[in-house]
Amino acid sequence: MALTDEQTAELRAALKRCSPETLEAALRFRDTGDAQQVPTVVYGIIERHLSAEDVPRLAAATEETRLVEDLGIDSLTLLEIVLSIEETLGISINNDELRDVRTFGGVKSFISAKVSGIGAVAEADAGPQKRRFDRDAVATVLPQQYPFLFVDEAELEGDTVRASYTVRGDEYFLEGHFKGNPVFPASIVFEALGQAACLWILQSDHDALAGQQGAAATAGNGSGHGEVLFASMETAHFHRRAQPGDRLDMEARLHRIHPPLAIFNGTVKVGGARLAEIERLVLAFGPGVAEHLSTRAQEEPAAEEGKEKAADATSGQTSG
Repeated sequence: MALTDEQTAELRAALKRCSPETLEAALRFRDTGDAQQVPTVVYGIIERHLSAEDVPRLAAATEETRLVEDLGIDSLTLLEIVLSIEETLGISINNDELRDVRTFGGVKSFISAKVSGIGAVAEADAGPQKRRFDRDAVATVLPQQYPFLFVDEAELEGDTVRASYTVRGDEYFLEGHFKGNPVFPASIVFEALGQAACLWILQSDHDALAGQQGAAATAGNGSGHGEVLFASMETAHFHRRAQPGDRLDMEARLHRIHPPLAIFNGTVKVGGARLAEIERLVLAFGPGVAEHLSTRAQEEPAAEEGKEKAADATSGQTSG
């Protein structure tokens, strides 16, 4: 079935950091169902998630190349790859199916087998119930507390959380941001939207979170069952200023979830006018996520150095 213009635009946005060949193969697969396009798509998505120093290893990969030992793919990165593949190819993969996938060839074979079994996915018919939280209820759930709690009230409905926060003017950081002209920082606006998304993870009855609620409880609330942490953010845009007296109306919509990762898109408005928007805000949740992110952070400096060297080599310039 041919993709609609909206579906094509979504696919282009999801693969905008992948190679043109990856996008072309994905579009052809979604249009025609041609399974021969799958290896190109899988290769391109894996490549997009590798550090610059690991990309040459992928180019030289054989069917026996190991994901962890040879390509340096950790468990969280693998899940991000899986989420991208699910979204691109329109398939669903559960964690149990991945346990025996250890090699590059194994990934391609597994995805090709999944593609061959694609069928219609039934949508749940029951209408989602709304759940409302006042500030006291929000504070009971979230680990963020005054003076760093930026959700006054919230409402959960299906895959969406809507929340609000009124800029009071007495927030401790406004005195220096800016002197004589208080402006609510863009970073705190994004933080507020992220807190709303955290609330969704901790309180939603989504099927993917079954059995995860206790494990997803964030540090600082006395549960000791794990954390919800910001993992990454694809793009963020800020359109205007927020100042004392403004009410921030936030909406975070679940884009995809595959425990322990959840991806949200969100908007923030003031008086109906768009203030900010975030695409692909990734939250990691559950036991052990802090250790995973810490390991990734330690690897980033080397990866960034590799990217700089690759950029210099491509442009023919040398850093001085």
